[in-house]
Amino acid sequence: MPDPVIDPDLPGIWIIPGEAFTYEIDDEGNYHVAAPPQPLTVGKDGQGMVWGTVRLERIGGTEAAPIGAWRAVDTGDEWLFQADGNFLQRGSDGTRTTGIWVLDAAASTLWTREYRGQLETDGARVQFHLAADGSVTYGYTVDAGAWILLDATSWEKLVEYHRAPGPEGAAR
Repeated sequence: MPDPVIDPDLPGIWIIPGEAFTYEIDDEGNYHVAAPPQPLTVGKDGQGMVWGTVRLERIGGTEAAPIGAWRAVDTGDEWLFQADGNFLQRGSDGTRTTGIWVLDAAASTLWTREYRGQLETDGARVQFHLAADGSVTYGYTVDAGAWILLDATSWEKLVEYHRAPGPEGAAR
């Protein structure tokens, strides 16, 4: 299967003004959604950490936190943070989530972005191949500062994203 075609103006991190979430597209068309970074505090022994409001205990690995396997004390959810910046989260109910993460040591925050699917473009339409919901197609326009999704039939504007402030591209 050939690699998906991605409009070169789409990769980066996008926001909808007034929303807390970010929407990230990388050069390969991987689509991630994220809540804001959460504070991270690691215990002195490296065997426990608090991430936002979640208390985690180490269940595997010896690298510096957050790299390794962790279990949420209150829910039993398990997290595997890999050194390559990928994560796997397995809920106690059996659900699985994958994505990417970045630690900002200076700010003591951990930011995870959940993988939602793959995008491809043809210059006028963008198709989202969503892992959970199948495929959906929209019309679109994009420039350096705005990405607009349009109804694929009527071409009416549905939503407008703005490029997130800060460094260009993924924060990985």
